[in-house]
Amino acid sequence: MTDDVPPFLRSAYGRLRDAIDDAETARIRAAKFRQGDWDKRIDVTDAIMERTAGLDDASPAIRAYAARVSSGECRWYEIESRSNPIPPEVDFFKNSPIYRWYPNATPPPALEPDFDEPEPYRILWE
Repeated sequence: MTDDVPPFLRSAYGRLRDAIDDAETARIRAAKFRQGDWDKRIDVTDAIMERTAGLDDASPAIRAYAARVSSGECRWYEIESRSNPIPPEVDFFKNSPIYRWYPNATPPPALEPDFDEPEPYRILWE
């Protein structure tokens, strides 16, 4: 497409295209965040707890609790109130700067960006 652009404008055209790409990337990233929630930590979900319990170096306490969860006796979000002793992995998640722990409650569902919203603009030269 740059063949249609005069040679003296190609540099400016390239910078404009890069700026538009950067703006689109920023729009997609912003759509992934919950409104007002800029916390980039990872929510500790049932899937993360199951994977943690399945690790080779998982504690016996979390393995025992995982067996109770798989039998339907309890749920992962009840681990602090229904596990004795509380597995050390719980303390790791609670004190980690990478993970966000929700005590005795399921974390809110992850929101996906709404790609069905109308585009504010359309790139005509592609």
